[in-house]
Order: sequence, then C-alpha cells, then structure tokens
Amino acid sequence: MAASGPAAAAPSGVLVTCGLEQVLEALKLLLSPGGSGSSSLQNTKHDVLLQTLKSNLSALEAKFLKDAQWKKLKALRDELADKAEWPQSSEDITWSFTSQTLLLLLCLKEVLARLVADFNPGKPNPRTPEAAPALSPDTLSVSQQKTFQSVLQFVVTLGVCPYLIPGVGVPLRDRTEFGAVVQDVVRLEAAPHATRRLYICCRVLLDLAQHASLGSLIFCRHFGDIAAGLCQLGFCPTKRKPPGPVEEVLTEEERTLSRRALRDILDQVYQPLAVRELLTLQGGPRQPCTDVKTQLRCRAQAPAWLRRLCGQLLSERLMRPNGVQAVVRGILEGAGAGAAGGSDAEATAADWRKCDLIAKILASCPQQSLSPESYYKDICPQILDLFHLQDKLTARQFQRVATTTFITLSRERPELAAKYLLQPMLAPLQRCLSTAEIPESDMVPGAILVTEEELSRCVEDVFKEMRKTSGKRELIQPLDG
Repeated sequence: MAASGPAAAAPSGVLVTCGLEQVLEALKLLLSPGGSGSSSLQNTKHDVLLQTLKSNLSALEAKFLKDAQWKKLKALRDELADKAEWPQSSEDITWSFTSQTLLLLLCLKEVLARLVADFNPGKPNPRTPEAAPALSPDTLSVSQQKTFQSVLQFVVTLGVCPYLIPGVGVPLRDRTEFGAVVQDVVRLEAAPHATRRLYICCRVLLDLAQHASLGSLIFCRHFGDIAAGLCQLGFCPTKRKPPGPVEEVLTEEERTLSRRALRDILDQVYQPLAVRELLTLQGGPRQPCTDVKTQLRCRAQAPAWLRRLCGQLLSERLMRPNGVQAVVRGILEGAGAGAAGGSDAEATAADWRKCDLIAKILASCPQQSLSPESYYKDICPQILDLFHLQDKLTARQFQRVATTTFITLSRERPELAAKYLLQPMLAPLQRCLSTAEIPESDMVPGAILVTEEELSRCVEDVFKEMRKTSGKRELIQPLDG
C-alpha cells in the first residue's frame, strides 16, 4: 500500500547531512505545549488545543527559517512534501498539524535508512570474541522511542480515529477525555475529505512500518486502529444513500491496495494479537441502552459487513499453521486474562465460559474449508498438542480448552472426533493391545511396538482428559466395536 505512493520514494542529496537528532528535536517541538511538557496537553480544552497546535506549527516554521542548522532538515521536509500526493494545508488545523507530523516522520524513516546504508561495522576481532557486536545505527534509544511513540499517539488520535465510522473500532470519545476533545475539534466538513485523510495516514504509517526498527513500535500499540482503518477503506460498501464515507473519494485501485495491506499486516504481526484485534473489531451482540444518561456513550454495533469480514479473517487465522494456539491465546488474552500463562491464567482456566466459546469456534467448520473432514484433519492434531505445553499455568488454560473442545466435537461430530482426536490419542495403547493380530513372523526379538515416550504421553493425555471430563461416555463410545 505504502510502496506504491510517493511517500516511499527516497529523496536525494540533502539526506547526507541531515541528522537523526534534528528530526527528533523537530518532532518534540510539535508536541511541546508552550514548553510546559506534553502531559499538560492532555488536559486542554477545545480552544487551548487548537491554539497549541497553531503555535507549535508556527514555532516549527520559525525554527526552519531562522536556525541555519535546521535548513538541511527543512530541505528534506520540502522535498518529501513536493513528492507527496496529499494536501498539506487545510482550514482544519488538526489536519495541517497531522500532515506536517507525517512529513517529519517520513524524514525520520529516510534518515534511519541512510544511516543503515552507510553503516560499516567492520570485521569482529577473533582475539575478543566476547565483545558485543556493533549496534545498528538505526536503533533508537529509550528516550527516542518514547518521543516516537508520543508522536504516533498524536498521529493516530488526530489522523485515524476521528474518521472511523460508527461501529468500526473503539470510538475516540470513549477512550480518554483528550480523545473526546479531539473528536469535537476535528472539522469533518473541511477539505480534504475525511476518508482521504484516513487513507493518507494509514498509507504513511504502513510506509514507516517497512523500516524494521519503526514497524515494531507502530504495530505493538496501534495495530488495532490501523487495521480498523484498512477494513473501512478496503471493504466498507460504497453504495449508500446518502453517499457513504468511501463513495467517490477513493479509487478502486486504492481500495484494492487497502485490502491487500490489511492481509499483509495480519500475516506479519504476532498472530494472537491479530486474533485479539479482529475480535475487538467484530464486537459482540448489541447491548441495549436502558439508561437515558448513558445512551450517548453506548458503543454502536459493528456493521454487518465488518462482522462478516472479521469472521472470515479469523477463520483464516485458525486454518494457518499453529492457528489453533494463535486463536486460543488471542481469545484468552483478549478476554481479560492477560498474557497466556500470566498472573490471571489460573482464574481464566477455571472459567468454563471462555473455554466453551473457544470450543465452539474450533468446532465450527469455516466456509473457506473444502469439507468438514479436511478441516478437522488439519486442526485436530493441533488440539492434541494443547495437552503437551510445558509451562504449568499455560498448560492449565490450554488443557481446559482442549478438554472442552473434545466434548464439543464428540457431541457435534462423533465420527470425525473419533477418527481425528480419540484414535490418534489412544493409538499407542491400541498398538500394545493388538499384538495378537501381528503375525509371528513379524515379531522380531527386540522389536519396539511403542516407545516409552509415546506410551507415557498417551497415558498422560488420557489421564488429563478423563480427569477433567470424569470419563464422559460420549468420549469413549465412538471407539466401541
């Protein structure tokens, strides 16, 4: 998505003498609320916020004009601005501020890329093998990362969240008091169009994420909002009366790029994170607002097209290699359990409702699957692997899920559960019990029918399953006869 736009084009000439610290100092200047520290900016009201954005933009331009040391950064910024295909000024000061911030972030990326290109660490000294290798010059310090994260927060708050339609993502005004102020001051009627602003911000953020040291910082905190924006840009229906937010604003090529970018980032990130954010976007059943005072704060239900899309994408996550663990971890962590195996893991393991939810998801054959049998053939070995985790707290959660899934599958698909769950689990025991059927000519002295490890694992799995299900008849009955 980003690579096709001019934001990805590397400028020439001026980059050599533009320093990393200058770019970061310029970003700090944009975030500084009159020199009183960024924390106070969170408490401003509408007029103070607008005045702060205007004064910071003026201060940046004044610094560019008066400080000779900043002229090279200004030249880089101007070169990127000339190549950018989006309006950088607007009657809406929030967009003017966001646009300038995006340009400085692109400057940061280009400076980091050139530092890496010019980096020559030299050969390691064999006499001092214990010496640490040279640190890559694009590695940001803790302080620099903090500045970058603060800038990202402003970009997402000012350039992404205000333009999400109701039901897509978490409403900005429901997040923080500052978010509510931003939602009120953004002028949606001013040019450029809200959807165009959303597309520009998502495109630039994805372009920045192509640099390894920046991508992890972007996705670890803002993956959900970026994914929500891409869902809206690429999949929101365009035929609406009155005209919807996407109609006649984005070209079909831009919508296609947004759809492709969504799938790309879903494949790149930590899969439980992708599952968790898709579940958040999909939302749950609509909750009625019975209290008049809280009706304005009730979150809109996700649109039907978004629920269907998230369901399809979740099914794709499930059918990937190790997809079962990704879905289980994503749901457990997203349900308030913290990281799988964390401090709340034992309480989560005892909550059968979460396990029932996961079991129903795993037992439901996705529409993308060729057939129920091919689906269960792929996921049942992964379900059996849930019994074999080493960490005790994580194992308790996953064993509970595996047990509940055993019961659900045995009730809904007894033949397939017997074929792909029970029989593989009991295979070592069955080989031991069926020795009478083996011809004597094949019984070579010293031949191993079942290894000790296989038999031990089989017995342990049976014990875990029977202990948690009290030997339910429906789990054993399919094996009779």
